[in-house]
Amino acid sequence: MCECLAHTNEIYLVMYNIYKMKNNHLNLFFLLITVISFGSCSTEEEYHSYTTAIRNTSNEPFLLLVLGNDKYQDTDTLINTIVKPAEIIFKNSYRAPSFGGLDNEHFIYYMKLEFENGKGYICDEASSPLETCFQSKRSFTTSTTPEDFTHENGVYYYDITQEDYENAHVLP
Repeated sequence: MCECLAHTNEIYLVMYNIYKMKNNHLNLFFLLITVISFGSCSTEEEYHSYTTAIRNTSNEPFLLLVLGNDKYQDTDTLINTIVKPAEIIFKNSYRAPSFGGLDNEHFIYYMKLEFENGKGYICDEASSPLETCFQSKRSFTTSTTPEDFTHENGVYYYDITQEDYENAHVLP
């Protein structure tokens, strides 16, 4: 952005000098160069690389079902697996101007996490969480900020913790 402003100031100086000149052909030539130079100023967004994953840091295995849409609005079962303690799943990398959450390619609209004791969490994409969703943190179905993830060794982990196990809801 600063480079663009400096470039604009140079253009104004050239235009002022053109105004002071007497030769009309030279005025036209310099005016044309000025317009072309001014048009080359762009404000492209800088892209960053992000790697995300879901990590089970609890002592308990759980069943995880995640549904989402891809960019063509096809419904996908993105995850349907048992996640063991210390296991990392759904590792995903993408490039974007800013952090976009767990998966930048799919719109995740439903998540069901169920521990072996029948307790767990059901979350959707609604801004106000369901009563069965996480109460102490945002679900990855709605989170698009890095603060909801643990950043270690270049990876943003959405952690399912022992505290999540202890606070889990009785599921319907």
